[in-house]
Amino acid sequence: MKLTEFRVQNYRSITDSGWVKIDDIAVIVGKNESGKTSLLKALWKFKPFNAEPYSLDREWPRGKRKDRSPSFEVVTTRFDFTDAEKAQLAGIDPQCAGLLRIEIGRTYDGKFASRWEPHAIPVERNGISAKHLLHAAVSARVLGKPAEVVEAMSAVLASTAAKLDAADGSAARALIPEVKGQLVEAATLKADAALAQSVGADCDGILAKMAVSPSEEAWQLAQTWIPTFIYMDDWLAFKGTAHLDQLKQRKDSNQLRDDDRTIITILEMAGLSLDEEVAKGALPDREQRMLDMNDASQTLTNEIAARWSQKKYEVQFNVDGYHFVTFVKDESAKALVPLEERSKGFQWFFSFDMKFMYETNGDFKNAVILLDEPGLHLHAAAQRDLLARLKAYARQNQLIYTTHLPFMIDMNRLDNIWVAEERPGEGTKVHAEWATADKDARFTLQAALGLSWAQSLFIGQKNLVVEGVTDFWFLSTMSTLLKDAGEPGLSEDLVVTPAGGASKVAYLATLLSGQELRVAALLDSDEEGIKAQKQLVHNWLLSDSDVLMLGVVVGVKGTFAIEDLFDPAYYLEHTTAAYSKELRGQSLKLRENLGGSIVDRLTAQFAELGVAFNKGRVAKRIMKDLADKQIADFPVATVDGFRKAIGAVNAVAARWTAG
Repeated sequence: MKLTEFRVQNYRSITDSGWVKIDDIAVIVGKNESGKTSLLKALWKFKPFNAEPYSLDREWPRGKRKDRSPSFEVVTTRFDFTDAEKAQLAGIDPQCAGLLRIEIGRTYDGKFASRWEPHAIPVERNGISAKHLLHAAVSARVLGKPAEVVEAMSAVLASTAAKLDAADGSAARALIPEVKGQLVEAATLKADAALAQSVGADCDGILAKMAVSPSEEAWQLAQTWIPTFIYMDDWLAFKGTAHLDQLKQRKDSNQLRDDDRTIITILEMAGLSLDEEVAKGALPDREQRMLDMNDASQTLTNEIAARWSQKKYEVQFNVDGYHFVTFVKDESAKALVPLEERSKGFQWFFSFDMKFMYETNGDFKNAVILLDEPGLHLHAAAQRDLLARLKAYARQNQLIYTTHLPFMIDMNRLDNIWVAEERPGEGTKVHAEWATADKDARFTLQAALGLSWAQSLFIGQKNLVVEGVTDFWFLSTMSTLLKDAGEPGLSEDLVVTPAGGASKVAYLATLLSGQELRVAALLDSDEEGIKAQKQLVHNWLLSDSDVLMLGVVVGVKGTFAIEDLFDPAYYLEHTTAAYSKELRGQSLKLRENLGGSIVDRLTAQFAELGVAFNKGRVAKRIMKDLADKQIADFPVATVDGFRKAIGAVNAVAARWTAG
């Protein structure tokens, strides 16, 4: 079956998404907190690989408590049948012939409801059903028999056809023993005792089958065709390192974290048992342990090679007591490196390939893949590579992904782009009418598509390249808040594009400049930013006046990043919330003896706790908070800092216009 449409209702911020159509790929664009993630998660829970029930308490929209019902249909899907599936359905019963598609809904309490198109399937089999089953059984039995035997059996069927055509279910069940007697008699008269016995048994089976509802049988079959829905966001990369004894404790107490599940997946795919490896951790036979790890490493490497031709990975496991480490390389790497030490892009590719392989049981097909903001950590060229790879995934699967990155849009397939926006009083709506989107959604589309609503793609565009997606989020959102307060925000004809890191800014600036576009860059005042500034200016890619250093613009000496524009207490509050599980109630204070930006200092402090700090995780928390803020809610220093940064960018754009 192929998914053609879906609809989400009464799930988190979504009251009614509206129908969203999909062929092989659908792309959903919208600002943060527009409901894109909720849309994908609701759809994922429709049929995940592992059971993931809906939660009425946590996921029913706030403020509608009186309407709550576990029997409410939260996701509704429509699937088209393949030609082979249509034939299988028609084989169940004549009343199943001509079915083209099915609508399937799932309720909060996990129950499915099915609706067939273009017509319903009756609950009861009738005389036509019986005639169909009898003809099929007799035809199979007389195959290869002498002509006179075939004629005798066919004559019996012909003589009873009219009665069966007119019979309802109960009348048909009463007629079957009569037809059985005539068929057995005809076979006996032709001296074919074996045929008489087999046809008699077939008739008994048909009588039993007449009690089975054709709609129920068709539904049981259709359920086996529902594809698996696979969900992954940019923050759930696989972790390759774990203390197995602690992992087992969390598993036994049902307190597994997301990264725990990825380790367990890797172990299962390699043929390793967590319980067995924990038991072996205290044993003195290190040589046998090493042999076991080598065997498991080769097992997973071979499994990947046999099933996944697009990418060649080599995996090596190392274990010391309970400490388990996964080393990985691909054909472009020269050495095995711990998975966590590989680039964010490599971790994402490897993690998704492993998850894809695991959740399709190695088939890599017939799945609906749901990706939330893929490629955030990839530079522009890698984003284009990822887009090509996603299109390859979609050849035997279907793919729905959210994005705001310009290189993650296939400019040859603008027909499959949908806008997600939250409308007052209506909740999240998903539609294909770009021109009717609100100003925030249009702003996001400008960044995502590289389009200006008034201009074509490569004519007269003004571009600001920032280091990463968090820079884009904070700058564009604070610009919107300033505009809402009647103050100047970012210039309307400016497209802001994240490069995926300071080291990638020069590449993106070169690409855009090569299209004869106006390009400026806004960089953090840190070691990487200064290096990028020198690369841009010294290599004549941009003039010095078009490269803005954030610290200089704001008037702060030393290391300064966009996160430093927020009050430290505000940033710490959201860091604590984002890492509540890891901190386990511990208070978080910035140590004065650590230098650098607030992100640098938190990275160092978290490293001492054995936790990897991800500023994107905190940024997501802050973006949720910004959705309910006004510019007056922020300290004067924060507002003044963003005013200065936006003013400096606008000054460059104004100079371009004047000159």
